[in-house]
Amino acid sequence: MTDVLLGWASLIIVVVSLRSWIDKIKHVGIPTNRSSFIAAWSAAAALGVAALTGEPGWLGGVPAGLGAFASGFFLLTVAIGGQKVGDEAIRPGATIPAFTATNEHGETFDSANLAGHPVLIKFFRGHW
Repeated sequence: MTDVLLGWASLIIVVVSLRSWIDKIKHVGIPTNRSSFIAAWSAAAALGVAALTGEPGWLGGVPAGLGAFASGFFLLTVAIGGQKVGDEAIRPGATIPAFTATNEHGETFDSANLAGHPVLIKFFRGHW
């Protein structure tokens, strides 16, 4: 029975931490210090592996496998997905350089049309 609980604990930790991560992405608030997420995913991976080394059966093996796989995946993506900000990065309040792009209707958009208007441009990168 203990292996079943370990498997479910692994999956629950992954789900709760992932929900928190997604909430932070929605509010553009992913912390630069991700140690709490890394600790949670490391614990989930350890619990999942510990459950799988025992005899969890299907009831504990499936959540343990999912928890171990998902937490391992998230740890890997955090390890390889660091964002680097170059010297040419635009800072809040700065004037953006002129650019053209295609909008959602396939029409060309020119940043010169924004002159004199305050604008919020949000670029989203789902950094997992």
